[in-house]
Amino acid sequence: MNLLVFAGTTEGTDFTQKALSAGHTVTVSVATDYGADVLKANLSSSPELTAIREKKLHILHGRLSAEEIASLAVPFDAIVDATHPFAEEVTKNLLAASRTASVPYFRLLRPPVSVRYEKLREFKTIPELTHALCDTTGNVFLSTGSRDLDAFAAIPNYTERLFVRVLPSAESIEKCRAIGFAQSHIIAMQGAFSVELNKSLFSEYHCRILVTKESGSAGGFAEKIAAAQALDMEVFALLPPQEPKLGIRTFSTAEDMLSALSGVK
Repeated sequence: MNLLVFAGTTEGTDFTQKALSAGHTVTVSVATDYGADVLKANLSSSPELTAIREKKLHILHGRLSAEEIASLAVPFDAIVDATHPFAEEVTKNLLAASRTASVPYFRLLRPPVSVRYEKLREFKTIPELTHALCDTTGNVFLSTGSRDLDAFAAIPNYTERLFVRVLPSAESIEKCRAIGFAQSHIIAMQGAFSVELNKSLFSEYHCRILVTKESGSAGGFAEKIAAAQALDMEVFALLPPQEPKLGIRTFSTAEDMLSALSGVK
C-alpha cells in the first residue's frame, strides 16, 4: 500500500517503522524541520530497514491546509493520522481532506493514562485553566508547549512566575522570547522525562504548581504527576479535545491499524 502518514508523536514513528517493515510505501508529513529531524533520528538504523527506507520512505515538512492535504492525498491508498492528541485543527483538516479526496482516513490515537492524585485539577479549555491559575500564588512549571503560550500572558506577573519547558527548536524559543520570557525562564528540552528529572527541574525553579496536558503515556504524563506528587505540588491538567466519533476508524496500536489497513481495497 501507498500510505500518507501525518506524524507528530512517538506513535507516528512507531507506525512508520512497522509499516515499512511490512512492505508498505510511506510518505510522512511533519509540521517542522525539527519534527523531520526527530523522525529520522528515532527510526531504526538496522541495515535491513535502512535499505527499505531509501526506497520506500519519503518525508515532507511544512504545515498544510485541508485543501493542500486533499490535493496531496489523491494518489494514496489511505491517510493515517498519527498526530498529537491535542492537534485538533490538524485532525479536522485531515478528515476534511479525506472526504474531498475520497481517500480512507485512519486515526492512531494513544490511549489515556489513568492517574489519581488529590491535588490534580482538570480543565477542558485553556481559558478555564488560565482563569483558575490567576487565583494562585507561587512559581508555576508550564509544560504545555509553545503552541498556546500566548494565553498564559493573562496571568499577573507571568514572566516572573512561569517557567516554561518547550522543545529545543528555534521556533519554540523565539515564541517564548516574543511573549516576554527571559532566557532564565525557558527550559528547552526534548522529552519524555523521567520522574527524577522532573522532580529536579520542579525543585530547581521552586515551582509549587505544575501545568500540563493529559497527553498519555508517550507524553510522560504519569511521570510528571508522580514527580509533582512527591513534591506535594498542585497540578492543573488540560484534558485532550474530544475526538470526532462519527465513522472514524480509531486504533491504539500500530499493529491493529496495519491489520485493518490490509483489508482496504
